[in-house]
Amino acid sequence: MIKTTLPIRRAVSQIVREYRILAGTSDAEATLRAFAASLTEAMQTLGRRISHQSIKNWEDGRYLPDGFAMLRLSQAANYDWRGSFAEDILAALYPDAYQPATEIGRRAIAAHKDAGALVGKNGHK
Repeated sequence: MIKTTLPIRRAVSQIVREYRILAGTSDAEATLRAFAASLTEAMQTLGRRISHQSIKNWEDGRYLPDGFAMLRLSQAANYDWRGSFAEDILAALYPDAYQPATEIGRRAIAAHKDAGALVGKNGHK
């Protein structure tokens, strides 16, 4: 079960954003459609698609990616950036079960680890 907390949404958003930048050209980040097409291409043998709307919703923090789809993507694209992307997303969704595959995932999870946690005057959460 995914705990849909603000830190998880922010970490996923940052991971998607940074991978879109990496997947683009030196002049511009990958468009939503191009990024979705790259992920879908890796999942073609599985009969799954990822839409550009899903990418936008993940990046905006509206929805979280499906954990099972990310697991399948990590297996299907094991040796390229799409597999690393999926593993970083899994680490954000299930931090007790997965480790980030790249520095992108480590930075995003660390940056948002305590986001949204309220701290009282005495330092207690």
